[in-house]
Amino acid sequence: MHPKLSTQANAKPRSATLSVLRALSVLLWIATVPALAQTDTFIAGAGVWSQKANWSLDAVPTRNNDCVLPANSAVTSDLAGECANFTLATGGSLTVTPGYLFVYSSSFTNQAAITVGAGNGLDFAQPSVTATMTGGGTITLANPNAVFAGSQDTVINTNNIIQGQGFMDVAQFTNNSLINANVAAGTLQLHAGIGITNTGTVEASNGGTLQLFSQSVGVPFNNTGGTIQALAGSTVVVDAYAISGGALIGTGSGAFTTVAGSGNPSLSNLTNNATFTIVSGGSTTLGGTITNQGTIQAKGALFINGSVTLKGGSVSMAAPSGTINSENGAATLINQSNIAGSGAIGDATLALTNQATINATDPANLLSLVGQASTNTATLEASSGGTLQIENTVNNIGGVIEAQTGSIVLLNSGTVNGGTLSTSGTGVIQSENVTLDGSVNAVTNQGMLTASGFNLNLKGTINNNGTIALGNNGGCIALEAPTTLTGSGKVTMTSFNCIFGYASTNTLTNQSTIEGAGSIGDSNPMGIVNDGTILANTTKPLTIAPDAILGFTNSGTLAVNKGSVLNLTGLFNNYSGMTLSGGTYTVTGTLGLQGAIATNAAKITLTGAAAQILNNVANTNALAALASNATLGSLSLQNGQTLTTATSLSNAGKIIVGIGSGLSVGGSYTQTAGTTTVDGKLTAPAGLTLQKGSLAGKGTVVSAVNSSASVTAGDSTSKPAVLTVTGSYAQTSKGTLNISIGGSTTGTYGQITVSNGVSLGGTLSIKLVNSFVPTIGEVFPIAKGGTVSGQFATVKGLSINSSEHFEISYTATEVTLTVVSGP
Repeated sequence: MHPKLSTQANAKPRSATLSVLRALSVLLWIATVPALAQTDTFIAGAGVWSQKANWSLDAVPTRNNDCVLPANSAVTSDLAGECANFTLATGGSLTVTPGYLFVYSSSFTNQAAITVGAGNGLDFAQPSVTATMTGGGTITLANPNAVFAGSQDTVINTNNIIQGQGFMDVAQFTNNSLINANVAAGTLQLHAGIGITNTGTVEASNGGTLQLFSQSVGVPFNNTGGTIQALAGSTVVVDAYAISGGALIGTGSGAFTTVAGSGNPSLSNLTNNATFTIVSGGSTTLGGTITNQGTIQAKGALFINGSVTLKGGSVSMAAPSGTINSENGAATLINQSNIAGSGAIGDATLALTNQATINATDPANLLSLVGQASTNTATLEASSGGTLQIENTVNNIGGVIEAQTGSIVLLNSGTVNGGTLSTSGTGVIQSENVTLDGSVNAVTNQGMLTASGFNLNLKGTINNNGTIALGNNGGCIALEAPTTLTGSGKVTMTSFNCIFGYASTNTLTNQSTIEGAGSIGDSNPMGIVNDGTILANTTKPLTIAPDAILGFTNSGTLAVNKGSVLNLTGLFNNYSGMTLSGGTYTVTGTLGLQGAIATNAAKITLTGAAAQILNNVANTNALAALASNATLGSLSLQNGQTLTTATSLSNAGKIIVGIGSGLSVGGSYTQTAGTTTVDGKLTAPAGLTLQKGSLAGKGTVVSAVNSSASVTAGDSTSKPAVLTVTGSYAQTSKGTLNISIGGSTTGTYGQITVSNGVSLGGTLSIKLVNSFVPTIGEVFPIAKGGTVSGQFATVKGLSINSSEHFEISYTATEVTLTVVSGP
């Protein structure tokens, strides 16, 4: 019996009369001295076996006689007939009823038709004899109790057709012809105690059932070169045999099935082109290479013996009994088939390599991968509302784990190495303390991965092009080793979530997007490097609290939405000695730092009136002490943001005051390099000095401007506008005023308007833009002031084309360009 199954003994439909007659026959054979074999020929044409006058020796044949039934004879065996060798010639017939026919020698020639009736049998009775069936005739078992026996013999069926219903019991049987269970609703049992070799066809047809029955597990059924088939409407029941080679074929609704609670059949190195059903409570073992061109329905246990390659076709599994396990000790399944349904795959000794598709398709029951580590180079998925639960380690390099719409993949406590996680539609992959290991090969997430209420353990490179959602029920990302988070996707957090390291050296390098609330670091801090985006975008705060030694380094973007708070606590490597250096800070809400910023060498954008960078120590505006915007510094004020500082400000980088926004410094504004763009309002009560760089814009400068640099009326030379100075404007010999002309109305050409007088020197640079060609006589006032003194030493761009040019004029209150004729 198979060690994993209880086996019920199957009652054989074998007649008690057969056993009694065989025993009597053996006793008589022992008691008598065999004579030399003589041929006894049936001479009556038609008649019964028991009449001695019907035989050529005037005696009923014994086991020492070769029996010959001539051509066209019609014989009824009405007793326990005996023969040494047996011959039925062409056109004849033998009806075995109500008796038996015992054959004791090696030759059985049937060229016609033999019918075995109710309670009767054809028995190859001599122990250890090999009997060969020839002649090409037909043997019909015509009753459920009809018997074809040879339980101590070897029988070779060369070319007879054996058909019908009943019971075949041969010690060792070779079939080179056809065995056919062809009685509708009837069963033909085929039993061999030692084994079966089939190079012909063994089949069920016409609604019949062929039962391949063995009392011992593993009796060999060598089917190499042979076919076992179930034709339409018919069934082959497989019980205990070890079938190897050849093909299993199902036609139409023809099917193969096992027996619940009975022996464990095995299939090895064969082709399945049928529907083969392992019933609930039943089992089947696979060995070698199975070329599956049909369907294996695993409602029961499918065992793997040794190394098995399952090619093509499909395997349908059904919980709760549908399982795929190792049979005895270490085993390997290389799956190249489509396995679908529910149940469990794997155990402690089964190594699974999936090169096709394993698919959880049952909405009511899980399909689980358990036990020893698996290798997936193809697809593990859930679809049709099913749930795939992965509880073991999956070496997923080159493979995909996928949840299709309405379906779930549960990653439960195991490890996924490399490969891709993917979802479509409403499909979800749920982490329940799984580890994504990208240490050697990156793990790529292309879909929705959740870890609500559980930890998601990471190490190595995680390429996130989807969404990792930690959820409102808690759940954290835990770093088992240094981790790099890359990709175009995002990690979403709530105030119940966190990202932490099991060790402080398990550094997080973010090259993707992390957004929401909660904490990064905090009670289990680690080194943190941001090369991507960290975004606070909820009403709850997001806190970055790194390890005290490794700290937090921002080379990417920290962003804070309106109404949100992002707090930086602990060691912030970008902040030292009141200098903020490196990284981008896009703030619409509140960004909290542990100090004030006197020097900015980072990229800061404040958008909206409520935007602020807060000194959390003093609870004051961290930029109120800003005195220097360094070469690498950028400060942009947008959409109504107003920043007021208490000190003078020196700019060598980039400062933008957007429309509706304002920058008011406590003293002077000095530009040593870089650019200043004013589309809103810039106030410097102690004066604005441009040593180098440029000033541009269409807003207002409230200050006395002294320029030895470049000033552009408009945001650039291709976007002319009016730049207003509330104060005075003095341009030195090193200064340049850029005026672009792209139209005839104010605002389409550049103009600087000054309230307290203009003092000119240096260079005027004129540029036509927007393909505009002015007409002769048009006048463009480019500079206005309470008083205008001095002139430009150099004027560039007076020529318009070959027939007109600009002529510059100075008056007490303005400078104008007039279009006149001439080159």
